Amino acid sequence: MTDIAAFDREQELGQAIASRLRELRRDQGLTLDRVAKLTGLSKGTVVALEQGKANPSIGILCRLAAAFSLSVADLLSDGPISGGDHSVERTATKTLWTSPAGSSARLHSSTSGRTMFELWSWTIVPGDDFHADAHSPDTRELISVTGGALRIVVGTQSVILTEGESARLITDRPHSYSSASDVPTHFSMAVLERGGQRTSPP
Repeated sequence: MTDIAAFDREQELGQAIASRLRELRRDQGLTLDRVAKLTGLSKGTVVALEQGKANPSIGILCRLAAAFSLSVADLLSDGPISGGDHSVERTATKTLWTSPAGSSARLHSSTSGRTMFELWSWTIVPGDDFHADAHSPDTRELISVTGGALRIVVGTQSVILTEGESARLITDRPHSYSSASDVPTHFSMAVLERGGQRTSPP
């Protein structure tokens, strides 16, 4: 993916989040200060997000979703949140991270509501890596490598998974993923994060 395409995708995502954040904050009667406190972001970052001037990384999306008791998929949706009363419901894949070299992270499906159960697919090319902040306490991830080799670092622990290998992680601490081979690394990821708990009323 070219630098221009990656920039355009970030701009599009930034504008979508800006509109959604203004809507959610208005609907829930939250001030900028309150959103900053709930997300752990600075007030300046929240303002920049609302103005479409900040890059909404995956980590920021997760913090915003938890603050509003939503899944990431609900946060990115511009329609009403599903009540979950359908036995089968079609979902749309969204690309939430790309690099100029061609790495990407795609969110395929997610449950609605504050408990985030998500299905992702990733590609990380040699030389790229992805660093993530700590998720909510006891967040779990299941990783399965389908091509290449993946280096995973969680806190001070690290492991390299090769094609056909899998692992389960607890990612409530900083963690990262990078290619450990000379070909692009492909892996699938399932995430269970119980977010959205508020410690005090807004």
